[in-house]
Amino acid sequence: MTAELLEFALWYIFPAAIFIFIAGATYRLLRYVFLFRRGVYVHRKTSAGHKVSGLIWTFLRSSVFSVKWNAPEVVGGLIALHVLGLILLVFLLAHHVAYLSYLFPPYGILWPLALPINPISSYLAYTTPQSVVAEAGSIWGPLTIILNGDVLTAMALIGITYKMVEKVYHKLRGTPHVRWGDLIIWPLLFTIVITGLLATHHVFPGIETYRLILGLHIASAALFLVLMPFTKLFHFVWNFWYGKLHEWYDLVVKRGA
Repeated sequence: MTAELLEFALWYIFPAAIFIFIAGATYRLLRYVFLFRRGVYVHRKTSAGHKVSGLIWTFLRSSVFSVKWNAPEVVGGLIALHVLGLILLVFLLAHHVAYLSYLFPPYGILWPLALPINPISSYLAYTTPQSVVAEAGSIWGPLTIILNGDVLTAMALIGITYKMVEKVYHKLRGTPHVRWGDLIIWPLLFTIVITGLLATHHVFPGIETYRLILGLHIASAALFLVLMPFTKLFHFVWNFWYGKLHEWYDLVVKRGA
């Protein structure tokens, strides 16, 4: 049963989840494009320098505001969860690079940036989806003291725990912007990170237990991918990057603000 879960999650559930994620993200994009209401504005010409500085400040403004008025969100949300947590952990951990490179070979271009599980060795030891144990040198050198799976996992867990407590607190206070989906997606993300940590370090003895935990890790990650385009977590991809670019183009480029 455990072997079947791992194999099914590895070769069927997760690849299918990637396609569903792409479909969901495309839906969000098309929904915005076709339902977008163009406002009335007066076009003002500005210099190239004004446009560049406006682009920089468009991205920095929200962070500066948070540093000034909401420091816990900066530490727990931006730094622990995003900058030194999930982003590096998901996209650059050696095991993830190996698997994603198998599914999408061009992803292998990131191998020089791959991060080890821990800082003990300067080499990356990983098992490919073809069950081949291989090694690759890390370019990070002494920085692997910080840039490694264990530290990034700890930072991610701090950020996720902060967000879970924050969402529950605001929900109990009746804050309208906290939805029930927020109370589901964060524990799911916590489950993904914990099962990944347990599987990576073989915390529980026995190959069957290991395969069960790894299967749960991959299956929960697949479920997260399916749900993500329809939750607030998609804001980092959509509202922040695309939204900020749209804000810059609309306010700075077109309106000259």
